[in-house]
Order: sequence, then C-alpha cells, then structure tokens
Amino acid sequence: MQKAIALENFWVSLFNKPKIQTRNFQAAVMPKSDLRFYFAVGLIALNVMLLMSYVYGVNQYSSVGYEIKSLQKRLSVLTEDNRKISLKVSEAGSMVSIQSDFLNSNFVAAGTPTFLQVSQFTMK
Repeated sequence: MQKAIALENFWVSLFNKPKIQTRNFQAAVMPKSDLRFYFAVGLIALNVMLLMSYVYGVNQYSSVGYEIKSLQKRLSVLTEDNRKISLKVSEAGSMVSIQSDFLNSNFVAAGTPTFLQVSQFTMK
C-alpha cells in the first residue's frame, strides 16, 4: 500500500535514475567481513600497545624506586662519615689537644709574664 502511494509512482520521469552496474559498485565497497577483520586487527594492535606501555611504566616506576633506595643508603653512609669527620675536627680544634701538640713538639710552656714599668726608665 505504501509503495503505491509513493511519489515515484506519480512522477515517474523525475524519479527515474540510471541503473548502476552492480559489478563496479560491489568492487568499490569492501565486504563487511573485511572491515570486521581490519577492525579486529586494529583493536588487537591497540591492546598490545597499551599492554606494552603499562609494562614500560611499571618498569620505570620500579627502577626509580630501586634508585631512590640505593641513594638513601648512600646518604646515610655519607651522613655517618660527615658526623665522624666533624667529631675529629672538633677534637683537633680543642684547646687541650692544641696544648698537648705543643708539648709533644718540645715547646716550653709560657710562664707568668712580667711587664716593664715606664717609671723605672724615666727616673734614671
């Protein structure tokens, strides 16, 4: 019933279209099975790329963590060495250590100094 009422049936000359050869038309359009195949291959490639990027990211994250841990160990060793060196410097700079070094080098200890008075020289 709807086909009988369509505009094509009233003005046939306006709606006549030249027939397209089915062979050329079918050759120009890919079959649906080929499109599905390429779509599946594309999805598989995308999944592989996402998986590889995930593995790469996790690897980078773990290697950075390992490097941080090794640097923290090195920092603790250097801090301990710095503390030991600071202790040696403070021991070497103490007055007791300096006096004992002078005595070991055959220096004579200074006695009580006597000062000259100006009045002694002016009276003569």
